[in-house]
Amino acid sequence: MKHAYGIIAFNNWSLLEKLIMLLDDERNDLYIHIDKNVKIDNMERFKTITKYSNVFFLERLDGSWGTPGLMDIQLLFYKTATKKDTYQYYHLLSGVCLPLKTQDEIHAFFDKNAGKEFVHFVSKPPVEEYIYKRYSLYHFFLRYVRGGGFVRKALLGVIGEKISIALQTLLRIDRQADIKQVLSYGSNWSSITHDLALYVVENIDKIKKRTRYTFAPDECALQTLVYQSDFKNKLYHTEYNDDYIANQRYIDWNRGNPYVWTNEDFDELMNSGFLFARKFDLATDSIIVERIFDKLMKLQETKKGI
Repeated sequence: MKHAYGIIAFNNWSLLEKLIMLLDDERNDLYIHIDKNVKIDNMERFKTITKYSNVFFLERLDGSWGTPGLMDIQLLFYKTATKKDTYQYYHLLSGVCLPLKTQDEIHAFFDKNAGKEFVHFVSKPPVEEYIYKRYSLYHFFLRYVRGGGFVRKALLGVIGEKISIALQTLLRIDRQADIKQVLSYGSNWSSITHDLALYVVENIDKIKKRTRYTFAPDECALQTLVYQSDFKNKLYHTEYNDDYIANQRYIDWNRGNPYVWTNEDFDELMNSGFLFARKFDLATDSIIVERIFDKLMKLQETKKGI
């Protein structure tokens, strides 16, 4: 069985090219999403990078952080890729992620843990009240907060959002009262089985209806669905303690938002035991990217006899 990678990219095209090359394997298909709001020349060039993987482009949506857009992209990836019915796992990565292991090592890991779901939870529900309000109230003006233009952001966005939230709080609006005890949240970056991906697709309409006009639904939709189902019993990591071993993404929120890895972190990254890491930025430190890329490419090319 093959693996499907959904890659959500906004910028850093040279880094995206390196990510594609490191994932290039006959056992992988790549589904790339380029954000609707960015300008990019010759997007088709990403299809010419691979020698072994099929590359597909997802419909371009607005993936502004905090809005339902990121969740819509994730759902679109599952809906599109599950139609092929050929994948063992579905991995969601950002365009500024890199693998830390070779493809042989990654596939061996998922073969060993076949059937496990790699979904990250910050904590066990119920969630903190300030997090709960992301989903219990309507955020009608969020798209203006994340949009462009000072007047539009200030008047329609910030002020409109504050007034709306104040009124809803006064009226005791609670959209999620029936699932308050199970509503969960965590990282949207995940690796899930074909069965779970199909289950998500079956519930897309319900997910979108419940999370319309909420804040950062990509961080709660999958977690809440899993926690209410038997898939909860198939989690790779069941501690609900904000440990990123749960989704095998090395992400550091203590030193940044998140922290951008540098050359000084090379040994830490390669010895971490994680399969993937986020986040990298060529403008911040290109050496760390080159070192990881060169090491993994050399190992993979040696394996292929190149």
